Amino acid sequence: MNEKIVVAAFCVVSFLLVAGCATRPTGPSVYTVALFGDQQYSAREEALFPLLVDEINAAKPAFVVHVGDIKAGSNAPCSDELFRQRFNEFQRIKSALIFTPGDNDWADCRRPTNGGMNPLERLGKLREIFFSTNLSLGEKPIPLTRQSDAFVGDPIFSRYRENAFWVFGGVVFVTLNIQGSNDNVGFDKENDLEQMERTRANIEWLKIAMNRARGTDIVGLAIFFQANPGFEDSMDVVAKSGFVTFLNAFEKEAFAFAKPILLAHGDTHTYRVDAPYKSPLDKRAMANVTRVETDGSPRVDWTRITIDINNKAKPFFIERGNFSPPMQPL
Repeated sequence: MNEKIVVAAFCVVSFLLVAGCATRPTGPSVYTVALFGDQQYSAREEALFPLLVDEINAAKPAFVVHVGDIKAGSNAPCSDELFRQRFNEFQRIKSALIFTPGDNDWADCRRPTNGGMNPLERLGKLREIFFSTNLSLGEKPIPLTRQSDAFVGDPIFSRYRENAFWVFGGVVFVTLNIQGSNDNVGFDKENDLEQMERTRANIEWLKIAMNRARGTDIVGLAIFFQANPGFEDSMDVVAKSGFVTFLNAFEKEAFAFAKPILLAHGDTHTYRVDAPYKSPLDKRAMANVTRVETDGSPRVDWTRITIDINNKAKPFFIERGNFSPPMQPL
């Protein structure tokens, strides 16, 4: 599809994100997004999850983003019943909830302790349950542009209902299907082909989001996906990983992009903020990019991202949610 036609199709309303320094911004041009993922791995985390949702709801974010892994990676079957249970739990979010899946949710379903299921079939089921409409999840859903609809008729790009795009409060937001477990590489030819095609789709979707973010009404771009593509690994390890093609494309685009970018992910379960972003490929710093990883199991928590659209140099302010339940369920 002609890229100009695709970009012209993008008038979608949505919500927020952040990075910054000392004190949280305030004022009418400031809003918040809640970021979380890698939760509900154990009975304790299951018991705490409703309390976490209550705390996020009390913070009244403009919207919430879940960066995947709705269950443990092992000893947790990828059943339709579990998927529907998580869908219903997400509907307790009082604002909009945008979900992008993680490797525990489909790529790791091949593991015997997860039921020995076909990853691609499970990804299809996630699309059926979580991404069946052009609205987000949550009590107050917002409209999303899905890659599958922007590329109707394209034999590859039309598959990616999980890749979404929306605009809110001077920021472009985009989700990409990038996975832990080495992005589903190295298992068999069918899944290697799946990863190659998905990477092409992710890069195309990223370019479209960046093109929209160059508009004069936009102060920055926020990107969400599941995987940690090797920020804490050596360059040698990253060079052999399944993330190289995407990272090269992202960094090429980001270096040419004159506005702030927030890169938000989960996967390795440790709250971290890198400002500036440091390339996993060669450890170069990129001054206009901030990377944030949200907490994950066994820590039950969320990340607060505050966006100040008047601060065009640093619109993103990030801090830990510091979830503190009134009691710790057994």
